[in-house]
Amino acid sequence: MISKTLRFRLPQSSRQKEKIVTFIATAFLAITAFCFGIFTPLNDGDKYQWYNVTRKANYPQGYNYPVFVFGDWMVAINNGAWLSNDGSRWVKTNLPDSGLNSAYQKFVQFKGAIYALGSMSGNYQRFSVSTKILKTTDFNTWETVAEASNLPQRIFYSVVVFDNKIWMFGGFNGKNYNNDVWASADGSHWEQVAKTTPWSPRTPGVTVVFNNKLWLMGGGVIDGQANQNPGSYKELWISADGRNWKRGISNFDRKWGGTPIVYDGRLWLVGMNRGSGFASAIWMTEDGETWHEHVAPWSPRGAVAAWTHNGKLFMTGGKSSFTENGEIKFVYSNDVWSMERKSE
Repeated sequence: MISKTLRFRLPQSSRQKEKIVTFIATAFLAITAFCFGIFTPLNDGDKYQWYNVTRKANYPQGYNYPVFVFGDWMVAINNGAWLSNDGSRWVKTNLPDSGLNSAYQKFVQFKGAIYALGSMSGNYQRFSVSTKILKTTDFNTWETVAEASNLPQRIFYSVVVFDNKIWMFGGFNGKNYNNDVWASADGSHWEQVAKTTPWSPRTPGVTVVFNNKLWLMGGGVIDGQANQNPGSYKELWISADGRNWKRGISNFDRKWGGTPIVYDGRLWLVGMNRGSGFASAIWMTEDGETWHEHVAPWSPRGAVAAWTHNGKLFMTGGKSSFTENGEIKFVYSNDVWSMERKSE
């Protein structure tokens, strides 16, 4: 496990004049908040406030990677393992590459360890998946759980931990999309809980455990491929056991996206990638039915990492895009932000 002795060194008219003064003051406050890493909405009753923890973390810019929490430590799996106890300074460990491609596959935190569910070679057009299962508890070495397992050989699936098991939903096996559900109590032995489900075969968009239930939001097919259920991107499905699913109802009338995280008793979708555009906004719900949009101060992006630590919600990484001279260019991030409830 992590040594507790590890330390970090942190380094006109009067009305017109009134409008002008108000505009300048507002702009000054906004610029000051941005420069000093604090963002407070000026004209609403929002209960939360964002802080910029660091504009550039030690790990590389990137997206589609996780950050896990073990006690006082945050562990980012991004081209190696990086540890931090404050979100500002990150120290790289000696953990070698597992072979897992986090753009297609998943790491998962389970029973005091980080599990690497297989590895992969190739890309989504032609790939092969190894069913070797690894785990790490010290974030310096990988331990082999199983040289081979019956892990479903697929990509673009989703996973959560629920009822003391790892659960896997849907995905793409190179030829077909799936709408089945698998579960494992140890990471190496997998049971097919449901061969088919009411939701159509897909790469699940967002899955999360909320209010002691499994939530599956959106999902579809790889860009450019025919989708037999074009409405899948806006669907909401809920299950209490992974076998029996029912359609959920909500006021969310757009494509589901973002990184799900439960914080302050609410479900948040952070780094919303709405349709083909990237947005910095986040969405929050208390019951899964009524959703509210919240403004965030960080630059627009999707595929972020989000986690909770010491009473705060953290966000880092992500990907955005812009068009220059007819060419799409991508921007990757490694800043870190935290959000917390305002003091009463």
